[in-house]
Amino acid sequence: MPFSYDRMRSDLLDEQAKLREQLNRLEANAHQENIGYGNHMADDATEAFDQTVDVALQRKVEQSLERVNRALAKLDNGTYGLCEECGARIDRARLEALPQARYCLDCQSQKEYRA
Repeated sequence: MPFSYDRMRSDLLDEQAKLREQLNRLEANAHQENIGYGNHMADDATEAFDQTVDVALQRKVEQSLERVNRALAKLDNGTYGLCEECGARIDRARLEALPQARYCLDCQSQKEYRA
């Protein structure tokens, strides 16, 4: 199937909807936590651990949603598919695999190597 910006937009919008739904579920679960109200310290520790995992997952989902929103904004302003580091075109195969990619493969590799 040939590369299509319309398909990229559609894929990104689908991903955005899924991430928003997941974020809403995580936020709803966060309001139901009752740490400290258990009958046993081990129960409270388990609840605290579960809450920590949920917070980490929520941050990850928020970051993913931010990347998707950035890609959609780039589609709107005509800069989609351009590396944010060097300005070169991002390979189409990379965009098809990761529509929210911000960097070309070379710049992404350099960032990961430095990290």
